[in-house]
Amino acid sequence: MKGAPPYARCAFTLVEVLLSMAVLAVLVVVLASILNQTTTAWRSARGKIEEFRQARDGFESMSRKISQSTLNTYWDYLDANSATRTTNNSSTFVPARYARQSELRFISGPALAGTATGVTPRPTHSIFFVAPLGEVENLAYSGLQNLLNTWGYYVEYADDSKLRPNFVTIPTKSRFRLMELMQPSEAMTLYKYTSGSSTYAGKEWFTDALDPSSAVPPSQASPPVHVLAENVIALVLLPKLTPQEDSTGTLLSPAYSYDSTVKRATAAINSKNQLPPVVQITMVAIDETSANRLTAADNTALQTKLGTLFTNATQYAADLATLEKYLVDKRINYRIFTTNVSIKGAKWSREQVN
Repeated sequence: MKGAPPYARCAFTLVEVLLSMAVLAVLVVVLASILNQTTTAWRSARGKIEEFRQARDGFESMSRKISQSTLNTYWDYLDANSATRTTNNSSTFVPARYARQSELRFISGPALAGTATGVTPRPTHSIFFVAPLGEVENLAYSGLQNLLNTWGYYVEYADDSKLRPNFVTIPTKSRFRLMELMQPSEAMTLYKYTSGSSTYAGKEWFTDALDPSSAVPPSQASPPVHVLAENVIALVLLPKLTPQEDSTGTLLSPAYSYDSTVKRATAAINSKNQLPPVVQITMVAIDETSANRLTAADNTALQTKLGTLFTNATQYAADLATLEKYLVDKRINYRIFTTNVSIKGAKWSREQVN
């Protein structure tokens, strides 16, 4: 019996062709589904990265500036009553010992920025310091890169009516924002008070810069403040000693507050006219989608919640967990940025006098 022709032995049956097409179709559908899911995940990840890019850039810029804080301390005489020499007592002043002195300032803690006209209190913490950043308005000083500036950061919830040109007529947008104070060198108010030439309560060196009515020069229409990042809802600052000096991290500022002009009651901590060696910075940002979804009542509730947190440094982890749970419950997408910044100019010593 003769075998089948060669071409007949190599052919596919109709059933085999249909089965192959079905398998191929299934593979195409599966591959298309995988590709779609991968593309969606990639776009989502890229969107989240882009969403928080401004916050991340602002966080890095803030960290760099804080690390450059300076006090330029020196040693000067005190009399037996711990008073310094002034023009009023120079004829009777009798030196008894040396003490660390400085005309510059560093301060951080809750509610330092106060309130601004027409807006709610500025939540969480703020920081103000002096650094050689060379910010000037007068171009005649533009080549002097190490001129001192009063600098600062705080969070504010407000609309953007003061941040836009007058010709823009679209509805205002209220947001939490990380604000940066940059007082030009030629307009610094610090020396007016630390030199004793004006009545001084202790904080005017930076509060004047935030007050539009005290703008220097008078032609300045608004404070030298700009938005560093939008949708930043919290800024938490914890000045600390090095781990070798304090393993708990809360000895230097148990209530988060630090003022270089104040002598701590704790005998072992002589912080007056000294910079903290380390500042732990924590910043919480939310995405624009979440911010756009929040109502005025939601924002008020969030500010109220923030007002109950970050007042006791020993409760830092618990407070941060509480804030995270609040944001998760409200379905708010967020990101937390944290770092420990070493201040280059800090030369910490427990000895205050010689």
